[in-house]
Amino acid sequence: MAIVGEHAVVIGAGIGGLLAARVLGEHFTGVTVLERDTLPADPVARKCVPQGRHAHALLARGAAAFDRLFPGFTAQLIEQGAPTGDVGTGARWMLGGHRFAPSATGIRAIGASRPLIEWQLRERVRSLPNVVIAEHRTAIGFTGDRGRVAGVITRYAGSDLGEMVDADLVVDASGRSSQTQPWLEEFGGARPQEERMTIRLAYATRHFRREPADDGRIALAVGATQELPRGGLVLAQEGDAWVVTLAGYGRDEPPIEPDGFAAFAATLPDPEFGRFVADTEPLDEPTRYRIPTTVRRHYHRVALPAGYLPFGDAICCFNPIYGQGMSVAGTEALALLGCLGAGTADLAPRFLHDIRSTVANAWNAAADSDLQMSCVEGTRSPRTRLVNAHTARVHRAASADPVVATRFLRVSNLVDPPTALLRPSTVCRVIRGNLRRTAPPDSKWFTTTRSGGESRVVHIRPSATSGSMGG
Repeated sequence: MAIVGEHAVVIGAGIGGLLAARVLGEHFTGVTVLERDTLPADPVARKCVPQGRHAHALLARGAAAFDRLFPGFTAQLIEQGAPTGDVGTGARWMLGGHRFAPSATGIRAIGASRPLIEWQLRERVRSLPNVVIAEHRTAIGFTGDRGRVAGVITRYAGSDLGEMVDADLVVDASGRSSQTQPWLEEFGGARPQEERMTIRLAYATRHFRREPADDGRIALAVGATQELPRGGLVLAQEGDAWVVTLAGYGRDEPPIEPDGFAAFAATLPDPEFGRFVADTEPLDEPTRYRIPTTVRRHYHRVALPAGYLPFGDAICCFNPIYGQGMSVAGTEALALLGCLGAGTADLAPRFLHDIRSTVANAWNAAADSDLQMSCVEGTRSPRTRLVNAHTARVHRAASADPVVATRFLRVSNLVDPPTALLRPSTVCRVIRGNLRRTAPPDSKWFTTTRSGGESRVVHIRPSATSGSMGG
């Protein structure tokens, strides 16, 4: 372990901030994580993470990164009750209006809630001897000279007085609402260009009781399409629960009244979704979360003062429906670990260069899929139209060809790059699958329990109605 500095400060103790703190702890004598919120002692949702109550996915690439940074991390999630199963046989996918053929992908899905994942990260980081998490601290500015950030000005909750925290490096992991951009100009830097997409997405989420008979079943996913801009996800979680998140673009906002929630679920093209919500015992009332825009900040195009590094959602805040955020942050943490091995000179340009393709691939995949919805504002470039046309053919072929389904799921889990779907062997299978397509056979999936205790097996039946839910 090479020590490259005395003290580093991380702004934000969310997923990204905790991952960054783990890496910094390997290369700095001391690390302080500043967090404005009260951090719970147990794995429960917290005030400053309103999206934490909704369904989250730790994709395969993210799980691998977490395990590398925190050995045994995913095994510990499973020990704490997180269900697990193959992403192709333990989950049922309906994307582009086509129900995928079951496929043994070898990719393990882990059904852990956002509060459990964040709590376990926080406990691991707290155990590091040189890392301190300081609660109720809001960053309100930087200190330093022109050309260099030398610390953070913080304000303690309930106080008007500022306190300076010196640092050799300040990592901005304050998320999509990061307020640091205007501060950069005071220290010889420039605000990054922001690329915004107005997506007008709304979530509604409710938890339901999960039965032992459903062990091995991880998820049921139904995606939105241009014709029906709404979708949903049923995801197994710890605590013998299912989390059900409904999502809609524009005017297709899911209601949070229980009857409206169930009625919305019944409109999804896989009829099992509606039956599941109607027949399974609820554990709480529905809650809502809105995502009006997604944001990508092009820090790699501007000069940044030394001693400052953006990270995670402060760089790019994705549409959460695709589950990319935690996994991209894990990939960024590994990149930062590699960069710090060469010291802190030109750290930001080197780091931003190394993560550029990862961020761009994830952003483009989400943006292209979102641009299928007429209410989403943005340019439908020839590249976007070609990508979406090919993806539609992949979805269609995946309904009959398990190999195509596996290859798509590897890309959506960030294991393979998007170009993997353009390899000749895949293109040939996609062409054949679009010429000869048969619907996958019906099969049993969930065991649902009515509030009165009656159980029954629900069957999936083929549907001609189209629907998709991006990667």
